[in-house]
Amino acid sequence: MKVGGMTNPQRDVLDEIRQVAADGFDFVDLTLEAPKAEPQQINAAAVRRALEDHGLGIVCHAAPYLPVNNPSAAVRRAALDELLRCLDMAAELGAGLLTTHYAGYPGFWPEAAGYELYGQLYQRLCGEGARRGVKVAMENQPGNTHQLKAYREIFARSPDLYLLLDIGHANINVQRNLAREYLFALADRLAHVHVSDNDGAADQHLPLGTPSKRGVSWRKVVADLKSFGYDGTVTIEVFSTDRGYRRDSLARWKAWWNGK
Repeated sequence: MKVGGMTNPQRDVLDEIRQVAADGFDFVDLTLEAPKAEPQQINAAAVRRALEDHGLGIVCHAAPYLPVNNPSAAVRRAALDELLRCLDMAAELGAGLLTTHYAGYPGFWPEAAGYELYGQLYQRLCGEGARRGVKVAMENQPGNTHQLKAYREIFARSPDLYLLLDIGHANINVQRNLAREYLFALADRLAHVHVSDNDGAADQHLPLGTPSKRGVSWRKVVADLKSFGYDGTVTIEVFSTDRGYRRDSLARWKAWWNGK
């Protein structure tokens, strides 16, 4: 099990890498997004040196705002071009994984057309990723209504696509956390995990174990991941100006994973 810390794209990339190292993480989850970390803003040589100096691995995370679901084909092509730039940067940085986002599809489109849109997108992305030595994963989003059905359809159309399972997202506006359901459906495609907490109402990125009601049952999540044989990379996705909350979440995750 390797545990990483996510960078804040509002801050200097190299400073963020140094902070991730200081907090005791194994790798950097590098967000490739505005305002300070779009692919064209990254000094790849400097980032590689910083990673090597601190003994850190890297995963890259594409921006969530790219309009891959826009009804306009021209707009979708522009979003694809940006994702290809993210793939290029991931390869240049030595990242073996680029994670991306599901954004739904236009509400007036038939389901089959929406699934085909994503199938075509990820067949292209995964093929380009394979040529660069970078796997591509898609993250489950907070809108959980019927999303698992969509994922089954999209993954069936995209045989080389992997899953990023966000445990916090699976906890929002549901009767029970859906992480186990995603594992039942797609455990053989699981490549990465994000962990943060919330009270079930919104994607709050709280420290692990803090909500008094409706928070994630972390010991159950750990047991579920282990029961499906997962022992890969996990990112602590806790957002706070106080870095101590992220360090505390790291310590809690390691304790739970080690059965304490």
